[in-house]
Amino acid sequence: MTVARGLRALLAACVAAVLLQPALAQTPAPGVEGLAQQAPKEEPGAVVHFPATVPQGDAGLLTVPLPGSPQLHFMVDPSSVRRVGDSLVRYTLIAVSRSGFRNVSYEGLNCANDTWHVYATWRAGARRWESNTDADWLPVNVQSSFDVHGVLDRNYWCSADFASGDATKLVERLRQGVHQGFVGP
Repeated sequence: MTVARGLRALLAACVAAVLLQPALAQTPAPGVEGLAQQAPKEEPGAVVHFPATVPQGDAGLLTVPLPGSPQLHFMVDPSSVRRVGDSLVRYTLIAVSRSGFRNVSYEGLNCANDTWHVYATWRAGARRWESNTDADWLPVNVQSSFDVHGVLDRNYWCSADFASGDATKLVERLRQGVHQGFVGP
């Protein structure tokens, strides 16, 4: 009888653990409440409107300067740059390989937690945006001079946890090459 009672108690504890697991998963572990965590699935201005036009050539695009001779050359379409809320910048990024292959993506850079996300990629053959089904926001490497997202974050568009100006200022800062030691608007 004692074994049966023990098994029932164990079974009840297991069922309770399974039922309480979602609630426990939302409670941070002791000692990690203030640590940086991955960006939330929803960000300011969750509705995303993709740009109506996509640059066909390089005319009018702004180069994102990366030191050395990286494998990819990065440019931003200035007409696509949008500030959403206090901390989010949305823009079209064009990456061109040395062989001339182009990748066009519509992205977001969240200054509040130094993360970035690809909303969609341009399918030139189909002449349309293809939404990214992955909801994850990736960490920006703000220490690297070779990471395009880190360079945009640290050198041009973010000041502390905020986007550093409206879309016009953000574009102008990239156009003028204001960087290294940038501290704000």
